[in-house]
Amino acid sequence: MAVASRLGFRGRLITAMISLVALVSVVIVALLMVYLFEDEKNRALEQLTIGERLTKEVIERRTDLELSRLSVLVQDFGFRSAVASGDAATIDSTLANHSGRVGARFAVLLNGDGEMLATTLNRQLPDISSEQLASARRNGFARSLLAIDGRGYEVLVIPVEAPGLRAWLVTGFAMDQALAEVIARLSGTSVIFRARSDTTGAFSNFAATTGIDDNLQQELTRASGSQNFIESAGYFTRIINLGESASPSIQAVLLISRDASLQNYYKRALEIALLVTAILIFAILLALVIARNLGRPVLQLASYARAIGEGDTPTAPAIRAGGELTQLRDALRDMLLRLRDREAQIRYAATHDDVTGLGNRNALMHAASELFTENGQGTLIGIRLNDLSNINDTLGLEFGDKVLAGTTRRLQQELPDARIIARTGGGEFLALIPSLTPAELDRRAGQLHDLIESPLQIDQTPFSLRITMVSLELPEDAANANELRRRLNLTFEQAETHPEPFSRYQPGKDESHLRELKLITDLHTAILNNGLHMNYQPKLNSHTGELVQVEALVRWVHPELGFISPEEFIFLAEQSGQIHDLTAHILQRVAGDARQWHEQGVDAGVAINLSAMDLTWPALIPHIADTFHNWHHKMERITLEVTEGALMEDPEEAMATLEKLRNLGVTLSVDDFGTGYSSLSQLRKLPVQELKIDKSFVLKLDSEPQDQLIVRSTIDMAHGLGLKVVAEGIENLKAWQLLQGWGCNLGQGFYLSRPVSADHLVETARSLAARKQELTEPNPEYSE
Repeated sequence: MAVASRLGFRGRLITAMISLVALVSVVIVALLMVYLFEDEKNRALEQLTIGERLTKEVIERRTDLELSRLSVLVQDFGFRSAVASGDAATIDSTLANHSGRVGARFAVLLNGDGEMLATTLNRQLPDISSEQLASARRNGFARSLLAIDGRGYEVLVIPVEAPGLRAWLVTGFAMDQALAEVIARLSGTSVIFRARSDTTGAFSNFAATTGIDDNLQQELTRASGSQNFIESAGYFTRIINLGESASPSIQAVLLISRDASLQNYYKRALEIALLVTAILIFAILLALVIARNLGRPVLQLASYARAIGEGDTPTAPAIRAGGELTQLRDALRDMLLRLRDREAQIRYAATHDDVTGLGNRNALMHAASELFTENGQGTLIGIRLNDLSNINDTLGLEFGDKVLAGTTRRLQQELPDARIIARTGGGEFLALIPSLTPAELDRRAGQLHDLIESPLQIDQTPFSLRITMVSLELPEDAANANELRRRLNLTFEQAETHPEPFSRYQPGKDESHLRELKLITDLHTAILNNGLHMNYQPKLNSHTGELVQVEALVRWVHPELGFISPEEFIFLAEQSGQIHDLTAHILQRVAGDARQWHEQGVDAGVAINLSAMDLTWPALIPHIADTFHNWHHKMERITLEVTEGALMEDPEEAMATLEKLRNLGVTLSVDDFGTGYSSLSQLRKLPVQELKIDKSFVLKLDSEPQDQLIVRSTIDMAHGLGLKVVAEGIENLKAWQLLQGWGCNLGQGFYLSRPVSADHLVETARSLAARKQELTEPNPEYSE
């Protein structure tokens, strides 16, 4: 796929065309070569067949010629006279002369009984059978092919009559090299004559028109007499049995050299290869031309489509090829038109409000960004319709849309010089107008406020609105889009609590908000990574001076902002929904620290503050039970402190939670008593066992008679209700002795001990034990 993609359309087209031509050419060449090879073989067979006929015909013509010469000889008067004379010398001389004259290699004269009268042969003549003599008498001659001394001869038997049968003339004509060359010349083949040996029965060559190598000789030796065709590596061969007997003694072998046929085959193959090469070259040139003609419009269309994809509006290319390419061009052109229409609709929808037709938040921020880029100045006016949600809920969305449309008309009427007026969500409108002086802004903002809050005629009914209006000066109050969004929201939040017609952005509020956001984010990390620190402030028994309990106080030293007061980050935890995680974390830390100092010999209970939101946390009870399931004291040594304000936010839910905590066995305490709004009747109903007087009444207890009256009365009242009393904020010995004298059960404060870490609590406990006499020595002046 990667190679095909790199070739491109024209490359693939050329490759496909050339591959197709090459494949067709290879198939055709292969078929032609197979056909030519078979054709060469068939031609060789045909030539050998013709050669066989020619061989037999040449031998027959030769026989006819020999017979005509012999007929002249036996009719010769001198020859017949010599035969009739019976003189052996005369017969021998005449036989030798006349046989040489007719070209016979040997001649033998037999009497009428077949007995030899004379011969030119220096060996015994093979037997002439009576059948041959009878045939010669009937036909005028008898013919046979014989192997004599490893050579082949044509033997003719002719009767000699003068009148009547006088003798038989037997002549032998050699089948020599000359005869083989005549047959080879006429048939176009090589010729070999071979004769059968009388002793071994094997054939041996006695005449040949070609050289005979070992391979050919072995093939001829292995060939049987019945094989008339042999196909070997070097030759096409045909064996011809000469003679009429079933076991001929002479054979003619016709050979066609395969090398010659292959040379012809290779010549034709070369011619075909040259032709195919020419065809391939032509195909390549044709493919290049076609690819160029087809590829150019395709590339033009590709460039056209690419330009469309990049957002341009190119001119459609002129396609001369027509057909599908023209249809593709037209389709791309139509697609471009529809695409531009959809883009225009999308751009409009992305920058406009579909209800009012004004710009939306994107359009407003774009206009503000342009103002910042141009280093320009302007005033941003923001308006929120306070009652739009109620209008939609009570009167319907259609009526709410009419309210938005009427407000839009009034904004456009009052702010004709606005750079942009936008509806940025719900009932919020923003307008960017030229920069105004404070006096001009007050005037125009007042007019706009009065206009929008004046009765609006909707469906022939006057309808009034309440609005919140703010303003920011750009770029003084916000120098970029992010600051603009953030500070605009802050200004709207601040304006909701102010009665003025409109509110300006107050510098510095944004930094406070950013600090809160950072603290909220980092508080989550501090909870997860144990970034908070736990301190514990001892509570002493006012009668014995013994350490009976410590109050858990969580502290946070931010790595960048330093010490963060508990009031601040606990409030932020409540606002951000992290208060339950914080409470769970504190419970775990306190349980762990308490086990540790108990093992070190400190016998003290713990007091833990709960948030108002903790009282509505369903998992609070199970979490406390799980955290302190192996608590080393009774559960009553665990005191949970809840402020008056927390109890009054949701009295029913708080009461239910307190009852569950009471059933768990823990001690419940009302913290910061005296600063809230609880009544004695409500306090009497709460399932609490302890009341903690707020430190604001204790800090100056030694010098403020009014505080002394309040604290003493509170102690008496609490004891009357059966509650223990804890006083916090004890700063000096006099205050401590007053509380002792009034019967306060427990006390805590800097005079007794400052809050300490868990690691230093053991040492603090020893120090307090050493001060026991000081802390328990009564002062008669403050005792009852």
